[in-house]
Amino acid sequence: MRQISKTLIEIAYSIFCYDCNSAYDPRCGEEFDPFSLGVVNCSLKDPLEHIPPVESKFCRSIKMEIYGKVRVVRGCGFLTEENEKIGDPPCRRQTGTGDLFVTYCTCDTDLCNDAALNGGASVLALILLSLLLV
Repeated sequence: MRQISKTLIEIAYSIFCYDCNSAYDPRCGEEFDPFSLGVVNCSLKDPLEHIPPVESKFCRSIKMEIYGKVRVVRGCGFLTEENEKIGDPPCRRQTGTGDLFVTYCTCDTDLCNDAALNGGASVLALILLSLLLV
């Protein structure tokens, strides 16, 4: 009984995110198509080896533009910058040396990393989520 309660609490406090990379699946790219793409429960995902053991509490989307080529990675977020609030602002754009641009977005609601990397959630995701909750 204790294990069931613990599992229910973990599910209640977990966040679900899309988990994909446009280098391997073009549906993950800028023209995001979530149909049949992977969704993960971030609290059940193993922490990354190169960071301290910490549970994921948010979703992230990263758009990298390198010499005109674009790659989008969506997944669970584990660490934030010091004093950073998740989703405020929703996206940050950084410029590197040469022709390198990175847009990094964070959010803390289920499947929120489906947005077009401009910080807003898509209307389709809101409709689907409302249907699931009814």
